[in-house]
Amino acid sequence: MRKIILSITMVICMFGIVHIAVTPIGYNGYTINDLWFASFGFSLIFLALLNYVVMNIKQRQTNIFIVCHVANILCAILVSLILTRALFPHIILLFVLLVLETILIIRYQFYLKSDKF
Repeated sequence: MRKIILSITMVICMFGIVHIAVTPIGYNGYTINDLWFASFGFSLIFLALLNYVVMNIKQRQTNIFIVCHVANILCAILVSLILTRALFPHIILLFVLLVLETILIIRYQFYLKSDKF
């Protein structure tokens, strides 16, 4: 399960990097729309790094898991709201990855508490 979570995390990070790289191509200046578009890429990278830290931390701390769960859930909700306006395949894939990662991280935390991992 750990390898699956880390693979999904890396794919989400790549989504963020591509999102930032596409910003200058899709927009012609630095307007508020450009910055919002690029900031979503930064938030995807931040979410991926947060999930990576949660997976690799040696000392299990509940506060970090709570922050990670809240960030995953909020990002999944944000992408679901984007899906109501723009129903594109890459957004659907991102939504599926975010929901899958949220579920797997929650299961991973419960397995750690019961010492099955």
